Amino acid sequence: MNKPILAIIKKEFIEIKRSHLIALLIISPILQVIVFGYVATTDIKNVKTVICDRDNSELSRKLTGKFLNSEYFKVVAYTRNEKDIDEFIKSNKAVIGIYIPEKFSENIKRTKKTPVQIIIDGTDSNMSTISLSRTVMIINAFSEDCFKQKMEIMKKIIGGLPSLSMEERIFFNTELKSANTMVPGVVGLILTIVTLAITAVAIVREKETGNIEQIIVTPVKPAEIIAGKVIPYILIALLDIVLITLTSIFIFRISFEGSFTLLVALSFFLILANLGIGIYVSTISSTQQQALLSSIFFAVPSILLSGFLFPIKNMPEILQLLTFFIPMRYYMVILRGIFLKGLGFMELLPQTLALFVFGVIIFIVAIKQFRKQIG
Repeated sequence: MNKPILAIIKKEFIEIKRSHLIALLIISPILQVIVFGYVATTDIKNVKTVICDRDNSELSRKLTGKFLNSEYFKVVAYTRNEKDIDEFIKSNKAVIGIYIPEKFSENIKRTKKTPVQIIIDGTDSNMSTISLSRTVMIINAFSEDCFKQKMEIMKKIIGGLPSLSMEERIFFNTELKSANTMVPGVVGLILTIVTLAITAVAIVREKETGNIEQIIVTPVKPAEIIAGKVIPYILIALLDIVLITLTSIFIFRISFEGSFTLLVALSFFLILANLGIGIYVSTISSTQQQALLSSIFFAVPSILLSGFLFPIKNMPEILQLLTFFIPMRYYMVILRGIFLKGLGFMELLPQTLALFVFGVIIFIVAIKQFRKQIG
């Protein structure tokens, strides 16, 4: 590496230290991993539940006990008046209500249709959907227990009944913990912030202070200027990958199944794409505030449409098509594939090629725009 590039790299690190960004860029990844691991979770437990048991029989108490003993529900009240359920839900004292009607036990013993009403607060659609699904599972399991004895009697009469048994096998994320999905994705989030937003702001800061003009009049080539400006952030981004991986393994006990070397190597293509966007943003921005806002304009859609927070298959078709032009979409597949599945280079080749193409094209366009501005 020649002396001009080393000089610019040294200058950039001095600027980072002077602006107190180095602590933020190193501590921030760890904090965000912890936040996303503990807070951004779809593992919904202790859902506040109110139960109205109008039957008050042995069977109705048995059904109530299934909710009481479930970690997913927290029974906050029992009542005999169904109107109380509405009041509890309206006042946010409960999210879900279970109404067990009169003659519940009698109808079951007579093999009659026995409805159980589920009232749920739909304000939070995600919580409501998951809670409703788990409530239905508990009631279905209770129903099977109730009729198991009658089925045994029928078997003796007709000589047997056809049966179907289910065997569940969950690969890669056996406990279905959302942290195992969320935490690896933070790598892509941090790389986007460090290599896109911070790079754009850093270059524009040089323009604001007039340093860029002083550098241009020196015998330093445009390519050397760019290399000197981006290499520090590449090094910080690689350090962040190490920190996030270690935090994932030692704090959240996420099993890292793949090759760390492969993860770092393929991460470089996303870094290349984000650096390109950051450099381009710096060419269209006159102030650091403009650079920051422009970076948000590029970064937020990249994060939202990547599959990091929301499943791509749940998006409208037009947005699903748009995700194919988001480099981070491919990187999320690479991240989860290496972290959880232990995939190798050949299994990730389609995503790697797509990320490589986007990274090279975006970076070349940004470099041309930067050189044009310098000229």
